[in-house]
Amino acid sequence: MVINNSKMLAHLLATILVFSLCHANQSLPTEKKPIVGPLPSFRPSPSALPYTDVLVGSIPTSKARLLRGRSGSIVASVHSGGGAGPPSSAVYDSIDWAALAKYTAGIAAQMSFLFGFFTGLDATVARLPASPGGAPFAANVVFLYAFNLKSSLFSVLPGSDREGRKLTKGGTRRVDGMRQRPSWTPPGIAFVFGWPLLTFGLRAVAGAMVVRESGGRYASSALMSLMLHLTIGDLWNTVNNVERRLGVSVLLLYGLWLTKAFAAVQFYAVTPRAGVLLAVTLTWITAAAALQTGTWWINPDADTGGREPLLPMVHPKWTTKFRWE
Repeated sequence: MVINNSKMLAHLLATILVFSLCHANQSLPTEKKPIVGPLPSFRPSPSALPYTDVLVGSIPTSKARLLRGRSGSIVASVHSGGGAGPPSSAVYDSIDWAALAKYTAGIAAQMSFLFGFFTGLDATVARLPASPGGAPFAANVVFLYAFNLKSSLFSVLPGSDREGRKLTKGGTRRVDGMRQRPSWTPPGIAFVFGWPLLTFGLRAVAGAMVVRESGGRYASSALMSLMLHLTIGDLWNTVNNVERRLGVSVLLLYGLWLTKAFAAVQFYAVTPRAGVLLAVTLTWITAAAALQTGTWWINPDADTGGREPLLPMVHPKWTTKFRWE
C-alpha cells in the first residue's frame, strides 16, 4: 500500500510539473523590461505642474520644492542626493480606517465561509458508505491543490486585475508596469516552479496528510490554519493587484510568512512530516517578501517622492470596495 501511494504521488507531482511548464506563458505576466540605472532628472517650475501624477528621476538638492497635489493644494517634497525621503504628511492626512475595517470583515467572512464549507463536506463524506476513512489520499491532493488556486471564490473582496478595472471604471487606475525591479529579480520561469510546483504542490500534499491523519476530517484546526494563510494571500491579491498599494502589500507578505509558519506548527502537531513539508515552502515566501520589499524600497511614491506608506492611507488614488459595491 505504501509503495502504491508513493507511485501515485510521484505521478501526480509529475503531472503538476508538466501542467506548469505547458502553461508557463499564460502564467507569467507580460510587463516591460525593468528600468536599469538612474532616470533623467528634470526641474519643472511649480506653476507648470497642475498635479503630481508621476514623479520621474531624482532632484539633487536638499531644499524643499513645492509641487501641486491632485486637489490643487501645495505639497512640500524634500529630496536630498536623489534618495527617497519619508512620506509627506501633507499628502496622507490619516489612516484609511474604512479600508482596515473592510480588510478585517473580508478575512472574517472568508474564514466563516471556508469553515462552513468544510463542515458540510465532512458531513457529506461521513454519510458515504464506502469511505469510512474519508476520500483517497490522491483525491485530497488534487482537491487541496485546486483550493490553492481558487480559494478566492470564498472572498468578498475583489482579487484580480480584471475585477480591479471594473471597480475603477470611469476613474484613474495606477498600474505597476513601470515599477523598477531589484537587480537580483529571478527569471520568470522561477515563478512557475516556485508557485505552482513548490508552494502549491507541497501545500496540497501536506494538507492531504493532515486530512488522512485526522480521520478524513477537513474542518480541523490544523487545516483551518492553512485556510487562514490562503485567506491572507487572497487579501494580498486585493491590496497588490486591485488597489495597487505597494507599501501595504509588503506588510501583508510578512503576514503571509507568519501565518504559513503558524500552519506548519499546527501541521507538525498532527503529523511531523506534513509540518516539515509545509515549512519548506517558507523558503519561497521569504524570497517573495524580500523581492517585494526591494521593489518598494527603490520605487518612490508618485505623490510624495518618498516610499509608499506601509499602512493604508486615505487618498483618492486608493479605494477599497467589496465585490458587490
